[in-house]
Amino acid sequence: MNEELAELAASGATALVAAMGTDLWQEAKRLMSGVLAQARSSRRNELSAALDRQSTATRGAVDAGAVHYWTEALSQLLDRNPDLARDVMALGSLRTPERPDIVIQVNSATDSGEVFAVQHGTQHFSSGPKSRDSEERP
Repeated sequence: MNEELAELAASGATALVAAMGTDLWQEAKRLMSGVLAQARSSRRNELSAALDRQSTATRGAVDAGAVHYWTEALSQLLDRNPDLARDVMALGSLRTPERPDIVIQVNSATDSGEVFAVQHGTQHFSSGPKSRDSEERP
């Protein structure tokens, strides 16, 4: 296998594993299922079953063992059928959409103060925060 296809396999595997447990999982699984559907491999059923098992991964957890497993699998598939490269490339280019604004939030409270903070959303109050000491006034 040439170096370019090996890098493509690693990229596809990394994107697949990184998508597990995130909002991208369904799209990553669809793309990988498309690769497997075209593959002429005796491992197709095994890989399809592994793909279904992997969907239970936790958000943000990138397991090095899983990346290795999928890199090897994609390497073998690409070695047997280099025409799968375009589909693996689509998988490898799958990325989480970037947030349009980068926000740095610093919260602090002193003297028994409380902070009610939220990022990238809205926080609703039905009434203002209650003081811990009824005689304490701002």
